Amino acid sequence: MDKNDPFVALDDTEVRIVAPDYSLKKLIGENVDIKQIFSAENIENAQQIIHEHKDNFLEWVNNDLAALEHSYNKAMANLAACEPDIKKLAKTAFVIKSQAGTFGFELATRVAKSLDDFCNQTFKPIPEHMTAIRKHIDTLLAIFRNKISGDGGTLGAELIDNLFKLVEKCKKQ
Repeated sequence: MDKNDPFVALDDTEVRIVAPDYSLKKLIGENVDIKQIFSAENIENAQQIIHEHKDNFLEWVNNDLAALEHSYNKAMANLAACEPDIKKLAKTAFVIKSQAGTFGFELATRVAKSLDDFCNQTFKPIPEHMTAIRKHIDTLLAIFRNKISGDGGTLGAELIDNLFKLVEKCKKQ
């Protein structure tokens, strides 16, 4: 742990005072009014650009889903040495989580976050934990193949609830 890292608290009692980062302000200019940047017109234009790239996102996410499958299959082939593959799985899940909500796939964001958290916090190289990973991947595949946007409604709530129950069960193993 780097004691000089301003983002790392050394213990629960330590308070750090961190100087604000003004690098973005320098990039956009000292005299720019933030209200101009985030005007209704600019926000609407940004939303339109995002909407126009939704199909591109679906192509990108298919590559990410293939990467999840590849890492999963490699991990299954050698559970004893699966740590690098699980790390790749977590990184790919993080990428999906980071982008899915932007393009209207909130349910996928939640599933990918759950997968990322599971890989980083709970995972043990045992078959039951690989089953939990498989269920997350299958859920993401179903979401994107069926283009389930938003939170998925009642079905989405059931999917998330079942994944969370599975993760909780794995935590006890």
